[in-house]
Amino acid sequence: MEVEAISELIETAIRNLFESQPDIFTLTAESGQTEWNLCQHLASEIHALLPDFAYDIDLKKPDAGDRRPDIVFHKRGTHEQNFLVVEVKRDNPSALAKEMRKIETYWFQIPYSYLFGSAININSDKISQFIVRANPLFSASK
Repeated sequence: MEVEAISELIETAIRNLFESQPDIFTLTAESGQTEWNLCQHLASEIHALLPDFAYDIDLKKPDAGDRRPDIVFHKRGTHEQNFLVVEVKRDNPSALAKEMRKIETYWFQIPYSYLFGSAININSDKISQFIVRANPLFSASK
């Protein structure tokens, strides 16, 4: 896969999220949505488009100073098939560059070596922004 295909996949997943759950930002005054909740719903939509990979949310990585990628798509139990790592923000488009640097600094590096990374911001007005990059250290044929 290429960056363009991953970008289309992310765009489709976000669109599908809003179509399947148009009320995703409609909560009671007693409830507040966290990024983790949004990550779960978005991960499910991405997984529908990447069914060959497992996905996990908020995995603790002790070797990375207990950092936690928001969403990963991979084959569990090995780093040999780490495909896509996603960092999600809500109503914070200015954080995308910082989130992408986090992906490049931690999740593109050995031992994790994810092939692709995406920083996604989803706004409560249902407008989204995202960045997708390929890991320059590894070929996409992995």
